[in-house]
Amino acid sequence: MGGEKGEARSSGGVVVERPKQRRGGSSMAIVGVAAAALALGGTGAAFLYTLRPRDPIFEVVSINLKGFNIRFVNEFPLMYAVLDFELELSIKVINPNVVPIEYTSTVMDIFYRGDPLGQATVPAGSQEANSTKILDVPAKLDGLNIKNHIVDLIKDITKREMSLHSVVTIKGHAKLWKLKHNFEVCVESDIKVDPIQLDIIEQENKVHMELEPIVS
Repeated sequence: MGGEKGEARSSGGVVVERPKQRRGGSSMAIVGVAAAALALGGTGAAFLYTLRPRDPIFEVVSINLKGFNIRFVNEFPLMYAVLDFELELSIKVINPNVVPIEYTSTVMDIFYRGDPLGQATVPAGSQEANSTKILDVPAKLDGLNIKNHIVDLIKDITKREMSLHSVVTIKGHAKLWKLKHNFEVCVESDIKVDPIQLDIIEQENKVHMELEPIVS
């Protein structure tokens, strides 16, 4: 860092600029908390441990069919019908932190057999400390994207088990007093669904979280 402003870079190349004259206030606040924790010994260490940033939990709990649309695709010399589906995903978001968080709007990408199947838009929101919220998110699945996997789809329907893969990146921040802690959470989910009842059979989530330095 140098010059009039300091910079903190996340892995995505986002630059957070901090005025030099305010950096001291943020540092003094952190030093003050740390000094108080040291003075309290084990109790202070436990207090600092509870303040550590933790991964928000993001999990699809249900999928509901809201409607479908039939359209015809003309690929010379063939014309065939395609079904597009409108779904509603119920997504559980858990904030395990001792401070509230806020996150920006984002998009969840849904894949079938490695090909993009559709998207769901997750709205911007906020979450109280140590709380759980259910988001009902509309999603659209393009039936044209399944045309290369018709045989696999028939097999999945027969055994009533369809594997989907979803990826979503959530960006936001947590605030503790005057300090703001930015975070970026990438959640990859492998979801097994009953393609007839649309029930969630099994789900495995992989979470990767990146944190930026605390700023005031």
